[in-house]
Amino acid sequence: MRSIVLSIFVSLGLVVCWSSGFIGTQMAADASMPAPTIFFWRFLLAAGLCLLACVIRNLMGGRGTTTTRRAIARELAAGSFSVGGYLLGVVFAIDLGVGAGITALITALQPLLAALVMGVLVGERVGLLGWLGALLAAAGVSICVVGNIHGLGHAPLWAYALPCLSAASLTVGSMLSTYRPADLDLIQRLMWQLLAAAAMFGVASTLENGYLPQPSQLLEAETWRAILFLVVLSSFGGYGFFIACLRLQGVTPTSVLFYLTPPATMIWAKLQLGDCISVSEIAGGSIAAVGVLLALRVLMQVRRT
Repeated sequence: MRSIVLSIFVSLGLVVCWSSGFIGTQMAADASMPAPTIFFWRFLLAAGLCLLACVIRNLMGGRGTTTTRRAIARELAAGSFSVGGYLLGVVFAIDLGVGAGITALITALQPLLAALVMGVLVGERVGLLGWLGALLAAAGVSICVVGNIHGLGHAPLWAYALPCLSAASLTVGSMLSTYRPADLDLIQRLMWQLLAAAAMFGVASTLENGYLPQPSQLLEAETWRAILFLVVLSSFGGYGFFIACLRLQGVTPTSVLFYLTPPATMIWAKLQLGDCISVSEIAGGSIAAVGVLLALRVLMQVRRT
């Protein structure tokens, strides 16, 4: 009973906090500081807080796990894909004008991508219904994207490919985070993954602005509002629950939860940012949901046989 309650709590936490990342990214895109620079400071601050927590724990006599170079390298690699690579696509997509809800919907195809990749790796046959589900999911997302382009959207067409790359990056990061022994505890794993993301966004910020991120940029209240929102809800909440879900439930069950983030994001964006929920988003999201659930059900049945 306790494990079921814990699993439900972690699952709900992941959906809510992961949805907050798209809202925080929209807040960062609307701030005066460039979004990649905000994300650099976000990850650096969050990693510093993780380091502080580790120091305090050690001073209080807590037992940490043994840190090895191989373990650190694994977490840096996982963080580069599941945090850095994933969010680079999301940040630039939203910055280019792709809506937060549409971005969440496209990246929500990650469950299907993860299941299909796992099916190929272990030699599972997806079957006709599985591929039908994949096509329905792609069709649903296409309806949303076309409606967004002909409606209020002002992003270039190629920008809609960035969330697709984010989904692929998250799939790779999920596998790196799961299919190996966990040599570090949760706080240590999160710290190294956040540092990897900070390095990637530091490079992106430097390339975009032509100079390294400067502490003097952290002066506006709007900037700090976005950073603190992202640190508390998205970094610690989102990735903390993400890693916890991976360890409790595995890749595929955790990936399925991501499909609950588009409706949560659209409702949140409507309430906080005043975004409109279009008919195409409702219709396309519903079709994509049916496709994802159909494909995943087929894959789960194949895996049980």
